[in-house]
Order: sequence, then C-alpha cells, then structure tokens
Amino acid sequence: MLFQKQCEQKAWNEIDYGQVKGWHCLPFLKFSNLKHLFTSKAYDLNLAKHQPTVFPEKSVDKNRQMLCKALGLEYESLIVLPIVHSDNILILESPTQEIGEADAVITHLINIPLLITAADCVPILLYVPEKNIVGLIHAGWRGTVNKIAEKTVVAMLEHYRVRPSQIYAAIGPAIGRKRYEVNEDVAQLLIDATESEEIIDRIGIKPKADLKLANYIQLDNAGVLNIFTSEMDTAVHTTKLYSHRIQGKRAGRQGLIACLVQET
Repeated sequence: MLFQKQCEQKAWNEIDYGQVKGWHCLPFLKFSNLKHLFTSKAYDLNLAKHQPTVFPEKSVDKNRQMLCKALGLEYESLIVLPIVHSDNILILESPTQEIGEADAVITHLINIPLLITAADCVPILLYVPEKNIVGLIHAGWRGTVNKIAEKTVVAMLEHYRVRPSQIYAAIGPAIGRKRYEVNEDVAQLLIDATESEEIIDRIGIKPKADLKLANYIQLDNAGVLNIFTSEMDTAVHTTKLYSHRIQGKRAGRQGLIACLVQET
C-alpha cells in the first residue's frame, strides 16, 4: 500500500551535530524557512522533565540548550508542549501566549522553536511551504483514538485557510507493531478511529497495534498527500531511541523540534 512506499529509509538522514544526534526528513530540507530534527538518545539527550529523580531539571535544561544551539535556534524562545495525551491543539499566535495543556501546536510565528517529547508515542511534523505554517503533533494511542492528527490538519485548514494537498507530513520514530501490545478494547478503538483492520496484528496472545500506520491513515483521510514515515522503532532500535515499553520509568524522552526561520 501507499504507506509502505512512503516508509523508505531514503527519505530520512541521520545526522550528528556533536552532543546532539537525530534524523532529518529529507524532503523537508528543501524548505529554507524551516529547521527541524527528530532527536535520538545519543549523548544521553533526554529532553523531558518527567522523572526529576532520574533526570534532574538542570540537566534537561542543558540538553535543550544544546539542542537549540546545534540547530542555531534561540533557547530563550523555546516553547515545550506539556504532553498530556489529549487531542488539544494549541494555535500559537503570540510568543507570550499561555500554553496550557496540549499535544499539538500550529503557528506562523518566526524564530519560535517548538518542542514535543516522546518515548514510544508518535511525533509528527506538518509544514505548509506556501504559507510558512508549521505544526507538531504528539500522538499516543489516546490521541490517535481521538484523531489528533486529523484534527490538527482541520485546524490548519480552518485557521490558516490552507489546502490539505499543500501540507507535508513527517511521521517520526515511534514504537512499531511488533512490540506494541494493547488490550482488545484499545485495539477496537483504534480500528474505529481509522476504519482499518490493517493497523492491528492478532498473532499472539494480545493484539499488536501500529500507531504510525494509524496516524498515516488519518493524515491520508484528511487529504494530506506528502507523508513520509520513519522506519525507526523505539522498542527495537533501543541503542538509538528511548522506549517506555522497554525501559519503563527510567526511559528518557527524545524530541521533535521545529522552527520557522527567515529565509536565507
């Protein structure tokens, strides 16, 4: 199917900045108004303040500073979404705007780095080159059930008057279907949210879900044509990525950072 055609390694490039390592989605690099990176856990780069006894806040701040420096972005302007596994979408119209609880953000603001974190959930980058609009989405199973990816596309359409065909989407490293066991009720909710049985494997005792495919389907249903999906699996590629399923409470969080910049 189309998802498998887009899930090609040639669409992704691993890059090492020194102290920061991660992946670019190559089709996005042609857009000079956008900087982005899906980070790895190399250099112990945890980017979340979820376990202060394991990851002291000062070390997280330092990691975030290094990340911004690597991409030439202003750390002082960084906005980090407080992940709550919701379908709340923040439309960021001012650098001083109250953030609140949200798992997705869209904005037209220049030089405001945006960061979401995850350790199995799906990080998604959206970009509209014609209007220079960027969006970031954190999609766990709850967000996927509530169609957060599709709703974020709709929010872009309604607020910025873009067409779905103008949107580029990158689905980053996340847990794959081989290791993501879910209960039967969750499996059915995901099927209902995508209208596709293809996202569930029933080999074994418990169903296994494919969150990346589920979000691909939702983006496709919303009319997004250019979708590029990473093959990196957090529960398989554990030397490169954090996984809550594998490491439990001691798992750090990788991130997706993106920022609109002045064209050079």
